[in-house]
Amino acid sequence: MANPEAKLETFLQWLQANRVELRGCNIKYCDSRKGFGIFSDKDVSDGIMLVVPLELAITPMRVLQDPFLGPECRALFEEGDVDDRFLMMLFLTVERLRKGSLWKPYLDMLPTTFGNTLWFSEEELQELRGTNLYRATELQKKSLLNLYETKVKDLAKKLLNLDGDSEIEVCFEDFLWANSVFWSRALNIPMPRSYVFPEMQDVHQSGTPEADKKGYSISLM
Repeated sequence: MANPEAKLETFLQWLQANRVELRGCNIKYCDSRKGFGIFSDKDVSDGIMLVVPLELAITPMRVLQDPFLGPECRALFEEGDVDDRFLMMLFLTVERLRKGSLWKPYLDMLPTTFGNTLWFSEEELQELRGTNLYRATELQKKSLLNLYETKVKDLAKKLLNLDGDSEIEVCFEDFLWANSVFWSRALNIPMPRSYVFPEMQDVHQSGTPEADKKGYSISLM
């Protein structure tokens, strides 16, 4: 595994290649507990410290149009088997495991574990026994495990095999990580629905007014 300085240098090169502008800030490594952070290093007249192209937003549309994941995901989405959040979590799960992922410099910068109760050890979780949080954690983990076993596991493995990464094993912790990354980094940005979701055939045939086809959710990871 690369040291923090090497990961940061690779990430900065990736940002530059993808037209990200660090106008009034820089990225530094703090320590093993805090990880990386963005720090202001100068005043900017318009107050814009950082510019990230929307092409770097991980949205349902990006997943469905992805040449690698798109065909499989689009079929599931059009059949109504999965929702938009699932698409992005699957994307994160697979891209993190792919050896040749174009997103690797970014994904390598993210935390590998999280502090919420879904990540507690069995011993830590027992300290919460009898509380509402304990019950909620049990239910949520059971739900995620069921989703992983019924939809994620085989599909992720199939996609990795198609990419030539047949030796890579997919485990529940990979999906748990993707779930935690999504919920800790999802942002809502007002955008036309057509930018975030493809226009499905049934939408065209439904006679839905154009104004009702607008959506205002986009997840920028």
